[in-house]
Amino acid sequence: MKIWIITSGSETLTLFKFLSTYDHDYVVYYDFFHWPYGDKTFDQSLACVEKGIEYLLKQGVETIIVPPVYELALLDKKSKSPVLPLFTTYLFDECFKHSLVGKFGLFGDFADVEQAQLLIKKLEKTYTLTADQKAIKKFHSPFVYRIKETPLWKYYLTSLSYSNILINKIVKFDLRYFKDAMVDTLIPLNYGYFHYQTTITKYLNFKKIRFHTLKKVEDIFASFKLKESKTYAVRIAYTGNCDLLIREKRLMWLLQKGKTTKIVWDKI
Repeated sequence: MKIWIITSGSETLTLFKFLSTYDHDYVVYYDFFHWPYGDKTFDQSLACVEKGIEYLLKQGVETIIVPPVYELALLDKKSKSPVLPLFTTYLFDECFKHSLVGKFGLFGDFADVEQAQLLIKKLEKTYTLTADQKAIKKFHSPFVYRIKETPLWKYYLTSLSYSNILINKIVKFDLRYFKDAMVDTLIPLNYGYFHYQTTITKYLNFKKIRFHTLKKVEDIFASFKLKESKTYAVRIAYTGNCDLLIREKRLMWLLQKGKTTKIVWDKI
């Protein structure tokens, strides 16, 4: 199956940690010209995503993966584009379903947190509490949300090492807000933030605050049962300058499955 991924650069390294294990015909639409989406207004970034989708539909696209909050916005608008409900399913099957008391912590970029709470609240109205959740006297319905802007996290993935001791301390400092707010579930609004899952899970007590890791996203992707291609292929369509991408050796290694796959580059 031909799968397109729209990104401004923050999510692809994380997504291909599991996408590269499935034999699909991947095409990555890298919008470097508007990088990063999260530092612009939500409407500006959504317009960029929609422009990318318009381009992809002309290419005979079968399914599209877009950044989390833009997926929620497009599905809320009932867009006819074939957007894969990856993050939406993650919210329903993992975050909502396994919530302990109905208190959620959202963290992401400026543009993401601007709209995420409203969009997730709309989804919440279509969710039915489980029998266990209904039996919890302290369970909050409607859900309660706490939000923290973490605009620097995406830069740590490209400009600095996300495993650096100082970066880990900064991540933990930001997470302290959610401990103080006593949320029971953390929801990242950027796929790239799953790269910090080791730090997050070690810092939090899973019995009190749950963070559902990238493995859950992979399980959801596998559950869609998308027909695999005979061969694994990657093509990159990009706007702007791709020099930053070429320097990302970790990403290149994942995209090429250990340097066994040729990547085709197309400048738009």
